[in-house]
Amino acid sequence: MEWIYILPVLITGGASLLCILPFLKFEEDISVAASILALASSIYVATLPDHVNAFMHVDGLSKIFLIMISAIYVGVVIFSIDYIAHIENKLFQMNFYFFLLNLFVLTMLFTVIVDNIGLMWVGVEATTLASALLIATENEEAAIEATWRYIIIVSAGLVVSLIATIFIYAGTGTLSLSKLLAAHPTSQIVAVGAILAVVGYGTKAGIFPMHTWLPDAHGRAPAPVSAIFSAVLLPVALFSIVRIIGAAPILGVQDFAFWLGFLSVAIASLMTFSQRQYKRLFAYSSIENMGIALIGISVGGYGFVGAIVIIVAHAFAKSATFLLSGNVLAAYKTPFISEVKGAYKKIPLTAYLFSIGALAVTGAPPFGSFLGELLILAQVLKSFGIVWTVVLSTFIVIAFLGVNYRVARMVFSEGSSGSESDGDADHVKSPVAVAAINLALALLTTFALPVIYKML
Repeated sequence: MEWIYILPVLITGGASLLCILPFLKFEEDISVAASILALASSIYVATLPDHVNAFMHVDGLSKIFLIMISAIYVGVVIFSIDYIAHIENKLFQMNFYFFLLNLFVLTMLFTVIVDNIGLMWVGVEATTLASALLIATENEEAAIEATWRYIIIVSAGLVVSLIATIFIYAGTGTLSLSKLLAAHPTSQIVAVGAILAVVGYGTKAGIFPMHTWLPDAHGRAPAPVSAIFSAVLLPVALFSIVRIIGAAPILGVQDFAFWLGFLSVAIASLMTFSQRQYKRLFAYSSIENMGIALIGISVGGYGFVGAIVIIVAHAFAKSATFLLSGNVLAAYKTPFISEVKGAYKKIPLTAYLFSIGALAVTGAPPFGSFLGELLILAQVLKSFGIVWTVVLSTFIVIAFLGVNYRVARMVFSEGSSGSESDGDADHVKSPVAVAAINLALALLTTFALPVIYKML
């Protein structure tokens, strides 16, 4: 029955192969069915005992990520059916889009269940190959440029991760995650490898200073692609850092990760006030959230639990927000914040959900991100004292104000941004429902804390 644990990977792999076949014309149905089956199988895997062998390492953390990735996968597939079909100048046909999307999800599911840190690196690298073309779906010059920037910067980071993997192997003689977690090597060469891994995988997670690809990619990618990037691609990169730090819990490595996370929160929070486009605004919000999560990972204890809570809550809330940004773009035909006014009149349902999503991703109570931040701040207070806790809290508040002030102006300001109408009637209801469901799940993450804690 070991194959049950890789069933989500097998399902998405099968969907990828079926979508690329030119004589099949129902790639949407295949992808919807595959996403639902992947979610169902991930939930079933979560009910099974942890499983470790020479190839797989499926523990509580893996199960959380399997469910999170699969749940976001379902919503993105449903939203993509209508959204991508209405893009006039697509870079490729719909079947190839869904082939890449399914393959992209496959690479992420694979990454979170393998026992070998070398194969984990392969999985993260494969996410780049599978996802790069998705950014340029709209076939615009700016989108293609953002794709190249993504490939170059992220590939440079993953070269650093590869070197890190070599260092760890040189210091331990093994790439087995289970063996590394049992041995907890602390040699100097392993410490260097772990630090390099934080830098390399941090690049893929949008961590400062290698974060510059992320606003460009989010700003130019279609809404469903931005949603899955921010919701699960960035956390999968953080997952790799969790594994490395767990295998080599060295104080210097943890401190290094803490300060990178701290700088990410600081830079991203300040940058929210200078953004002119709403998708770039939420991209910097993603950088801030990943920075907070990295801080929680580095300090451990309740901070680590808080990091996982933030990752899960952020995944549902940010995917909803990016999906809704697609409706805003469809209604207003502009990516600029200043040109979107009175959204509550033009697209009321989207507008209200959009403002709720902004609150959810910036840590407003009672969403799970608020609880995660409290747990992390409590652990930071214990580890670094009151001064750094207050400074970190200040940056979190700045990010909250920077995002929600802009969104409030888009939604509730008066202005002639187009004739008043039930603009939501122009959009498919199911994608709006997907966003509403994801926001509800971001809220329910708060109440799932005991379950998450037990699984970790």
